[in-house]
Amino acid sequence: MSTIDKKIDEVIQQIASDHGIAVSKDDPIMILHTMNDRLISDNKAAQKELLDNFRSELEVTVSELSLQAKNHSDRILNTTITTSKNEMARVMEEQSNIIIERWKADLHAEFNEACKTMTTSRQTAILNIIASFITLISAGIILTIFLTK
Repeated sequence: MSTIDKKIDEVIQQIASDHGIAVSKDDPIMILHTMNDRLISDNKAAQKELLDNFRSELEVTVSELSLQAKNHSDRILNTTITTSKNEMARVMEEQSNIIIERWKADLHAEFNEACKTMTTSRQTAILNIIASFITLISAGIILTIFLTK
């Protein structure tokens, strides 16, 4: 017996024990159960893909920021070695402020991207809740029709 068959049998047993109604595997209500399981698994896959994409984008951004910081540090170091102590202090302060501002701008941009991703995830979750309610209402309608016949 496959895992799906075992799961369906468990659902049938639970319906029988909770509601006192015998349901067979070919009962239309089982279609709703299968559809709901499919929607949930599809949603999990979509959310995993979104998270994986976000993780890879974040890793790329961190790598780029690291490379940019290294390039700026090397350039600043080579410039300050050839100048006097006062010039070195001035250049380091100026470059540090520029780097900090760029980092702030980059971090702000990435934070905005993270907010967009969270908004998309939240919208997906809301759509899943709506789909669940539609499934529940459909199940209720089918059950009502089934019981009134």
